[in-house]
This record gives sequence, C-alpha cells and structure tokens, in this order.
Amino acid sequence: MLGLWGRWRSTTWLLVAVTLMSAGCSSDNGDASCGPVTQERLDPNSAIHLTTSAEEPRFLSDPPTSGPHVPGPPPTPVQQDPLPRLQQTAILEQGSVLLQYRDLTLAEEADLRELASDDVVVAPNPELPDLVVATAWTVKQVCSRLDEAVLEQFVADHAREVDPHEAE
Repeated sequence: MLGLWGRWRSTTWLLVAVTLMSAGCSSDNGDASCGPVTQERLDPNSAIHLTTSAEEPRFLSDPPTSGPHVPGPPPTPVQQDPLPRLQQTAILEQGSVLLQYRDLTLAEEADLRELASDDVVVAPNPELPDLVVATAWTVKQVCSRLDEAVLEQFVADHAREVDPHEAE
C-alpha cells in the first residue's frame, strides 16, 4: 500500500510523463500560425448567377466558400480594395484560390502578394475573423499570422481542384 508520499510521487511522475508526451506531439514549437483546412457545406444556391446590382444574398459562411455569384472574367491577381462577397464566390467558382488579409505590415502584404497568380487572387478584407483567410470552393483555412509555406500548400492542394459545374 502506497503512503501519501508514494501517491504524490507517482502522480508527479505521471504528470511529467504526460506533459513530455504532449510537448513531443505539438508542431512548430506550439506556435501554430494556421488552423486546419475545413471543408464547408456547399451552398444550395451556388448555381445562381446574379447581376452586380443585385442585393447581396445571405451566405453560409463569411468569407464564403460557395454560393450565388456574379458572372464575369476573373479579376487581376492583386486587388487593392476589398472584394464584394458575390465576386469572392465567382473567383472560387472558377477554380481559383482567394487569399484575403487584414492588419498585415507592408512587408507581409508584399510577401503575400508574391503568391498571386492566374489561380490565386490576393485582396484586403477588413472584416476577416483573423489576419489571413485562404478560401477555395467549399474549403477554408484561417491563419493568425502570415505563413507563406502553409498558404502555398493550400494553393497547391486546392487551386483548380474542383469544377463546380460538374455538379450542376
């Protein structure tokens, strides 16, 4: 039978072991810059094309990953102004990735703009829930700081991944 000292010592060693195992399982030294990629539900109104003068509909998420949109050519890869949600969903419907940001330094903005391409649009958005949000058709990743490697992987995994018209 363990005495009080023996039980305290056993409990202490158990706590130390659990703490060490937890530390060994974390990545990036516990400084995760981005959350996981989340799959979002397809908005049932995604096949609806609206005009630019139409009243903005309600989206399932913000920023949206699917939903009604305005038809038209893709915008230039680097945007200086926030994009309306109807244009955001149009970009995603075309198979592009949208990288939106807020409150970045000028140097971070320049680094993020380096990711812009024919398949990637970069735009400011002061209403984001965090500093950077990457969206593609029905997927999203939220970042609390700029992590170019994570965003490059998001682009590699999701640009031109799905043709939403196949489901129509």
